[in-house]
Amino acid sequence: MSNDSRKPGRWFSTRFRVRYAETDAAGIVHHSTYFVWFEEGRSELSRQVGMPYAELDRQGVVLVLTRAEARYRLAAHYDDEIEVRTRLEEVRSRTAVFGYRVLRVADGELLAEGTTEHLAVSRQSGRPMRLPEPFASAYRAAAGG
Repeated sequence: MSNDSRKPGRWFSTRFRVRYAETDAAGIVHHSTYFVWFEEGRSELSRQVGMPYAELDRQGVVLVLTRAEARYRLAAHYDDEIEVRTRLEEVRSRTAVFGYRVLRVADGELLAEGTTEHLAVSRQSGRPMRLPEPFASAYRAAAGG
């Protein structure tokens, strides 16, 4: 198996309700909140593949953000039930790219979509490093590679 996986993997899902604190004065979810939701989706994906972020932390590895994008399509409002779908789009020896879709559960409308790219870094030295096993294998498998 190659160390690169470039075909997007399956979607992993998590649901929750929009909290009042996530809305602005107009009652609409603030744009920055979507990146918090992306993080929740990423954390849930890691838990679902059996490799929670807490384990990475115990191994002295931090996945630092190197790129983030979001495209906003429709507004979310207080108390909407939200589904965040997350998948691994690409996994390399030191990096992982995650894709996201944020949907309103009531009508299935796509509210936002985005991507984030992360680099594995040693907590101790602050230098880039390879994704440790078994994370690398779990992420490659989730990415379909």
